[in-house]
Amino acid sequence: MQEITSDWIEPLWYGSIFLGSGGGGKSELLASVLDKALQNRVIPLLTLDELSESNFFCGIGLLGSPELCEENLPSGKEASIAIEELEKYTGFQFNGISIVEGAGVNIFYPLLAALQTGLPVIDGDAMGRAFPELQMTTYHLENLPVTPLVLVDGSYNVHLFLEKQDTFLLELNTRQIVCQQGGVGYFAGFPYSGSVLKKVLLPSTLTFAREIGECFLHADNYHELFNLLLEVTSNSFYGPIVEIFQGTIKNISAYETAKWKAATLISPKGEELQLLFQYENLLAFKNGHIAASVPDLISAIDLNKLKPVNNNEIYEGQPLVLLGLPAPLRLRINKALDVVGPQCFGYRTIYVPLEKLYWDYYHEKEVFF
Repeated sequence: MQEITSDWIEPLWYGSIFLGSGGGGKSELLASVLDKALQNRVIPLLTLDELSESNFFCGIGLLGSPELCEENLPSGKEASIAIEELEKYTGFQFNGISIVEGAGVNIFYPLLAALQTGLPVIDGDAMGRAFPELQMTTYHLENLPVTPLVLVDGSYNVHLFLEKQDTFLLELNTRQIVCQQGGVGYFAGFPYSGSVLKKVLLPSTLTFAREIGECFLHADNYHELFNLLLEVTSNSFYGPIVEIFQGTIKNISAYETAKWKAATLISPKGEELQLLFQYENLLAFKNGHIAASVPDLISAIDLNKLKPVNNNEIYEGQPLVLLGLPAPLRLRINKALDVVGPQCFGYRTIYVPLEKLYWDYYHEKEVFF
C-alpha cells in the first residue's frame, strides 16, 4: 500500500490541471490546504488489486462551481456527513473512498474527505479526465446507477436521492439543488464493492496524475517537458501525447450563451487554430479540419511559465502549446461516445481519434488502433 504525503501535492496539482483539459476547476487553494494538513499525516492509497472484493467503498466528489468552492473552502466535514447518511441507508460500513473525476478539484476533495474520515483512497477513477456531468462515467457504461446518493449543499443541508434513478435525471435534479443552494455541493454515492470497482474504475489515475505533474517540476524548457510527458504517457493506458499547435492567443470570443466559447491561436508562421471549449477543451480546428476532439484530452501549456493552465486563466497574447492525449479506450467505444462524444456538448461533428488525425506520428511510435 502506498501513502500520499505532502510530497505528492505539488505534482498532483499540475497533473490535475493537465488532466482537466482546460476544465475541472482551479485546485490551487485545496491543494494548499492539503499540503499543510499532510505535514504530519498521510493518506493510505489502495491500488485496485489491493481492494477486498467484499468490502464496500463510496465515491466522493464536488458538484457545481469550483470558484465558489474556493471562496468558501470545504473542510471535508461535508463528506463525513454525506458518508454517514449513506451508511445509514445502505447498511454498509465503507472501507474507503473512490474518486469519480480524476482531475481538477475532484482529485483533491476526496483526499480532504479521506483526512476527515480516516479512510483510504483508491488509486483510480471513473472518468480519467474532467467531465462536467454524472453520466459521463464508467459506471454509466456498465449500467450501474449513481444512487443511492447523499448531497450536502454549501449550507450543510442534506438532500437524499435514495431510490434508483436515471442518471441523466439525477444530473438535472442535483444541479437544480446546487444552483438554488449556493452554487456548490458535496456528494457521497456510487456505493459499490471492491469486486465491482475492480471492473469499473480506470486504474492508477491518481498515480498517473502525479507522474504528469512531476514532468512540469523537472523540465527546464519545452523540449525537455515534451519528452518527459511523452515518456510518461507512452507507458500509460492513455497513449503518447502529440503536439497539436503552438502559437499565441489572438482572441477569445463567447457566443450567445457563456457556455459556448472559442479561442483563436496564431502560429509564428501565420497559421491559425480555433479551440472550442465550454468548461473543458472540446474541439480544435486547423485549416477548417478537426485537429482534436473530445473525449481525447486537449491540454494547454503556458510557454512562459511552462505550466498547464485552465481555460479561466487564458488571455489574449498568451503563448500556448496545445497537447493532445488519447483518451482511455473505454471512453472511445460507441456506448461511451453516446455520452462523452462531441455531439453530447452540442457540436455537430463526430469523434476522430488522435491516432487517425496524426497517423504518421503515431505510426512511427507503433501505436495502432
